[in-house]
Amino acid sequence: MKYLAILAVLVGIVFAASMNNAEAQVSGNKAFTFSGSGFAVSSTSISDSSAEITFSITQTKTKSDFTLQDGVIMVDQKDWDLSEFTGSVLQNGKLFRFSAKATDQQGKEATITGIAKLIDKTATESIYTFSGTITDSAKQKTKLVYTSKVSEFLVKPIDKTPKSDVTIKILKGAANPQDATYKTQTAGFRFNFVSEDRITIPPGGTITFVNEDDVAHSLKSGTANYNSHKKTFTADGKISSGAIAPGKSWSVTFDDQGFFRLFDEDYQHIDLTVFVFDTSKIPKTKTPLN
Repeated sequence: MKYLAILAVLVGIVFAASMNNAEAQVSGNKAFTFSGSGFAVSSTSISDSSAEITFSITQTKTKSDFTLQDGVIMVDQKDWDLSEFTGSVLQNGKLFRFSAKATDQQGKEATITGIAKLIDKTATESIYTFSGTITDSAKQKTKLVYTSKVSEFLVKPIDKTPKSDVTIKILKGAANPQDATYKTQTAGFRFNFVSEDRITIPPGGTITFVNEDDVAHSLKSGTANYNSHKKTFTADGKISSGAIAPGKSWSVTFDDQGFFRLFDEDYQHIDLTVFVFDTSKIPKTKTPLN
């Protein structure tokens, strides 16, 4: 517990120093990816823990609704898949909290609750401290303490026509990440395999995928599976490109609102998420979400 106390003091110092200059990041009518890592603290041990959650927030004049696309929390090599995700945004996005049902690979269930506090931000990403609790069916509690990054989906504006066309490139070398060098990195040490991996478009928007790689790629829609920290995908049969040869392109139109996860069936490290959402029909308000 001494290590937890020291960690809490350090987090408190960072939070106090940064909060006055920070601006709200999480807000309504947007989609986000929450990536956190830190520790899970039980009555007997301190274990490594991490989380990967993709969600959207729909704002009306009276409330904000959280919608989960997919999410997993990993504790000491054990995966908890999330469902029944709800939340609220406080203080204009300086705080947000959420709760969810969690199910492990053996079907055991638990509940997860937590609150995140903003400490710093850029135009599209922000850093939050997160503290939460996993409560299992026997009422045993495990505390979660994270530093987390929240990334906003890039929003493509609606043009003068009812449809908005977007181009996403499958980058050269995407099939062979082991051959990547620092020259192909974007955003620090993160390798990008497509030019946009999180994007928001309006209903009726069309995305054209251009294959700039040296091998063919095939994109399908589906759901992510997190098994022992290795991410794989299961196709849902809704979208399938077939083979996109090098130098060729393929287009798909998204008429229905919601999340669409696309992945390459042969190179499953290549994936992206499309959030289809019509912000023009949602009433805007300047009051804080709660």
